[in-house]
Amino acid sequence: MGLSCGIVGLPNVGKSTVFNAITLGETSERANFMFSTKDPVRGVVDVPDPRLARIAEFIATKRIVPAQMTVVDIPGIVSGSSHGEGLGIGFLGAIKESDVLLHVVRCFESADVQSVSGSIDPAIDAEIVELELAQADLQTLERNIERTGKKARTGDKDAVKQKELFDRCKAHLDKGEPLRTLELAATDAATLYPLFLMTIKPVLFVANVGQDDIAGTSKRVQELRDYAARTKARMIHVCADIEAELVRMDAGDRAEFMKDLGMTASGLTRLIHEGFDLLGLQSYFTAGEIEVRAWVIHRGDTAPVGAGVIHTDFVKKFVRAQVYTFDDLMELHSEAAIKAAGKLRVEGKDYVLRDGDVCHFLVAN
Repeated sequence: MGLSCGIVGLPNVGKSTVFNAITLGETSERANFMFSTKDPVRGVVDVPDPRLARIAEFIATKRIVPAQMTVVDIPGIVSGSSHGEGLGIGFLGAIKESDVLLHVVRCFESADVQSVSGSIDPAIDAEIVELELAQADLQTLERNIERTGKKARTGDKDAVKQKELFDRCKAHLDKGEPLRTLELAATDAATLYPLFLMTIKPVLFVANVGQDDIAGTSKRVQELRDYAARTKARMIHVCADIEAELVRMDAGDRAEFMKDLGMTASGLTRLIHEGFDLLGLQSYFTAGEIEVRAWVIHRGDTAPVGAGVIHTDFVKKFVRAQVYTFDDLMELHSEAAIKAAGKLRVEGKDYVLRDGDVCHFLVAN
């Protein structure tokens, strides 16, 4: 299972700096002018998980394979993008493909970096982007309302239900509210899924702060935090310039620099983990001579579903799983000791995998 994060925001808010820091390289152009990023830029990044290296301390292996996620730097959105202003919405396909949106909002002061709106107001800047995405969603809904309306008039019961749902979504957007704030049943969400609506996606606001506000305590950050809470989104703060410096340092210099700044974890590590949590994802591990690997699943997934992430055939061919926990290995230091202590469990098809489980799957031929 892959995690895809789309980075959105106004021009000149630090999107490309965040992207380059996450992907450990200057792969997206940075510039102090609008629309320096003209096309979506994609990168693949390892999901940091220190548990992998700890597992490899006790289980001899040839390689460590972390989970990965795709990050997409999407061109800046401006007021009127949904109607062709700026670069228009030709790139919105990249947003539709994203599982979660990382919405970067400028919360730093700098005379050297142009502000699109002429002033720095995080809540208003965030709303500009959200309204453009809402306008694009409205266009999608209007097309589908017209299509299902024709079927509904013929007495098609499914079409009647679909049109009622689309009308409800349109009315919600017309009030200026993103669809993620609309109460939807699971069946409704499934009906809407093929439409790839953008404001229904989970959003993590990224307050890009200056080096004078690494703690994220400024009034601007609080304004964005309030806006996120009001619109059922989440927020973290990072200093993109500092994060870009950190990824260029070796481990020793990085640790010392972070200590001097009072940072216990990099902002990008927090960002990635917050994205995981927002999507309800977790990791389990497989460990053996060939590799120690992290696999990404949804919270609540059963053992056969988790095995299916390794190979789709394993879902049907699943027989049982041998399971122990990461904490068991840290305490007992070997699988033999875990087995001797009676902590190596045999689980069947109904077992719900937990974050940090280490699994050996038995599947039928």
